[in-house]
Amino acid sequence: MPPALDTREPLVFPQSFEGLIRALGDQLDERCVGRLKQVGVDTQGKLAPAYPLEVWLGALKVAADTLAPHLPLEEGAAVVGRRFVEGFSGTLIGGALLTTVRLLGPERMLARMTRNLRTGTNYLEATLEPRGPGHYALTCRPVVVAGFYVGLFLAGLEASGARHPSVQVVRRQGEEAVYDIAWS
Repeated sequence: MPPALDTREPLVFPQSFEGLIRALGDQLDERCVGRLKQVGVDTQGKLAPAYPLEVWLGALKVAADTLAPHLPLEEGAAVVGRRFVEGFSGTLIGGALLTTVRLLGPERMLARMTRNLRTGTNYLEATLEPRGPGHYALTCRPVVVAGFYVGLFLAGLEASGARHPSVQVVRRQGEEAVYDIAWS
């Protein structure tokens, strides 16, 4: 029986791992399954109700290395973030969230970002600052691998109907990341 989790610690919920596993697609081979198991994720068993942030970070690194082995972690994580949205949409919670995102459009989707991010974790927070029409600064904390959210936000913007979206990390300070988000 796994040890009890401290609910005050940052936790990542199984639907996030489900989305990550789906993002790996046909690259989830025996080697990848073994590497994920080494970091604490048994893809062939029942997923735990929650995982410590360190397990998520380990799984994210495995996924980035599997999907984009030629890229540095931040860029590979952006590839994972984009594919994650596709994979997450195949989960019960993710499918419902993406249906809502399509209905909301980009501005309202961004305004609900903390709520959206909290479907997969108990710790992520986001604040949104308008910069002009179709242009925002989004601050997230705590962020361990900022590149993952670049891909996640790009795919989310596309799903919400934003045309020609752009997402860039403009500042990293400690566990905080500020993203410049724009579309036409």
